[in-house]
Parts: sequence; C-alpha cells; structure tokens
Amino acid sequence: MRRSFSLIEMIVVLVITGILAVASYKALQALAIKSFKAKELTRLSLETQVALDEISSLLSYRVPATTIGYDPQSGDFAYIGDITEPQKYKVLEWISIAFDDYRAGRWSGFVDMNRSVATQDILYSDVSMPDKECNLIFAGSFDKAFTLIKDFKEAFGWHANPSKESFDIDFVTEGMKVTDAIMPQEVYEKYYLVDQAFAIARAADIDKNAACLAGLPIDDDTLLLFFGYKPWKGESFCADPNSTNKKGFATILAKHIEGFSATEQDFTIRIVLDINRSIRGASPLHFAKMKVVF
Repeated sequence: MRRSFSLIEMIVVLVITGILAVASYKALQALAIKSFKAKELTRLSLETQVALDEISSLLSYRVPATTIGYDPQSGDFAYIGDITEPQKYKVLEWISIAFDDYRAGRWSGFVDMNRSVATQDILYSDVSMPDKECNLIFAGSFDKAFTLIKDFKEAFGWHANPSKESFDIDFVTEGMKVTDAIMPQEVYEKYYLVDQAFAIARAADIDKNAACLAGLPIDDDTLLLFFGYKPWKGESFCADPNSTNKKGFATILAKHIEGFSATEQDFTIRIVLDINRSIRGASPLHFAKMKVVF
C-alpha cells in the first residue's frame, strides 16, 4: 500500500510553516521600521540643521542689546542676558539691522562727528537710502547698542512700550537728521540702521488662528519665524496673542519641534531644538540640537 501523510503530520507542517511565516514577517517588519527610522533620523537632522543655520544667519545681524525673551502668556519680556528662567520666555525676538542695504554699501555705520551739525540734529554719514524707512540705534561702547534708560522695557519699543533708544530719522544730503520726539542723550560714532524685527516661536505658544498663518500647515510642534514688523512703531509680530497692533509675516522653519529655548552666555546666543517624531509601530525619534551664535 502507498503511504500518505496523516492528518496530524499535516497539522504539524502547517503550524511550523505558520510560525516561520510570522517570524519572517516580524523580521521584515523590524527591518523596514529600522530602515524608515534611519531615513527619518537623517531627514530630520538635515532639516533641523538647515533651520538652525537660518536662525544663526539672521541672528548674526541682530542689534545685540535688543534681543529679548517674551512670555506670550503674561505678556512679560526681558533682555535675554537677564533671563534666569528661559523655559518661561518661549519666544525669542530681536531687532535686525538693514542687512541687505548694509551689504550693498548703502550705509556706512559711522558718523563723522566733526562735520555733523548738532544744532540742526544732523548726523553726517555716508548714507544712500532716500526711499527707505529706518530707525537709528547707536552702537555704544562695545558695539552691542546700549541704553541709558533705567527701565529696559522703555528702550526699544517692545510690545507697545516706549522707544527711547531707537530714533526716528529722515535721510538728508548730509546723511541723517534725527526727527524723534525724544532726542539722543549721547551720540556715538558707530550706529545701526534697523528696518525690522524678527521672532521665533513654536505654534503651541502663539495665536494659531492669526491671519498671517492662514494656509500654513502647522501644528503645535511647528517652529515659526516671524518678520517684517517694527517695535519702535508699536507693532508686534503677527501672531502675538497679546497685541492689537499685529504686523509682518510668518514662515515655517521646522516641524516636529517639541521644545525650543534660547539663552545668552558670554554674549553669545545658544539655541536648542528638541525634536520628537512619532513612528507608527516603533518608539519615537527623539534628539536635540544646539547652535551657538556669536
């Protein structure tokens, strides 16, 4: 008689085949997840590095003394060098020099004190920006800008406060004429011409329903850059939850940013990004990056 497989043998074969199939599937799945995580890690690392490089480039044109941390919940702000609780101040802001015009040689940054006319409030300088609207901030003794105002919050116009160290000017043949209602208490040879302010914040910490964010694919972990507003005119960034005079524009810097902080140490700004990306079926990608800006 011809011998055939028994039912028990067939069941055993099917069970073994099933076990091997499940094991193979799990191995392939683990390999696919590992490959995807490696790919996402590389992508996120590159994207966040690009964002940090962009932040570094913009901060390099800051007027140092104008850099602040801002608490969008309370509306409080402070000079970044005086902040002891950086986790409270979730928004970084600074006033920027008119860097495109500076690089193009349209303003020198220096006043000829001998040729200036104090009685007419005229500062003699090599300036060629007849149609540009700027403010003047003197660089001070250490090129950080400075303030003689006891209350820092009254120095540069942040969040609807007075702007006693940022001066309105008109461009004239000799250079610049100071037209501000509050005149400079001291004049320095070196100065900055400023044309806008910048802010950086996570979407979780600002007004996500602001008109300037319409059409942008954002969630709480989106890092945003705000630009094109003028604090010395009483303006704030366009998604400030505490302002009634919102101006400027917004763009996305990076996604999956769970934490953002900025501190000052030895006159440098240290930016830290905490990146967290959920991966379906696996543990999330979680790492941090820091950039030091001089």
